Amino acid sequence: MGFVRKSQGFMKNLTFIFLFNIVLSQNKNNFNPSLLNDPEPLWPEIVNPLTSYETINELNVISDTLAAEIEGFRVQVFATLNRKKVDELQETLLLNYEEKSYIIFEAPNYKLRMGDFLDRKNAENLRKRLAANGYPSSWIVRTRIQPEMKQ
Repeated sequence: MGFVRKSQGFMKNLTFIFLFNIVLSQNKNNFNPSLLNDPEPLWPEIVNPLTSYETINELNVISDTLAAEIEGFRVQVFATLNRKKVDELQETLLLNYEEKSYIIFEAPNYKLRMGDFLDRKNAENLRKRLAANGYPSSWIVRTRIQPEMKQ
């Protein structure tokens, strides 16, 4: 019997709160949809590079200097969290080897890779030279490379 009285009292309180909220929330004087100011979203700009004569000429100049990227091989010499160590090693290797070197960031590591080889055999030759000169943990990585274009 006590449970029924408590639930009836609870329902009366709930009904009172519900009606009180409805009465207070129905204020028609505060909202005017014509005063709404929605800012225009910042859409990305889509540019067609072939729309004007100047951009066509710029493309001709740029296309002569672009290098093609294809699948190939590089030798990864070192990987670390410290960018300064990679920079120092890159300077050292540039003095001793003719191959191009690249610093690649793949979170959280900086990786030093050398060469742009179309075949694995040439990459293996560089890896052997590096191993003989104090970099035995270097290994070959298949990646996108930028081989030199012959004119």
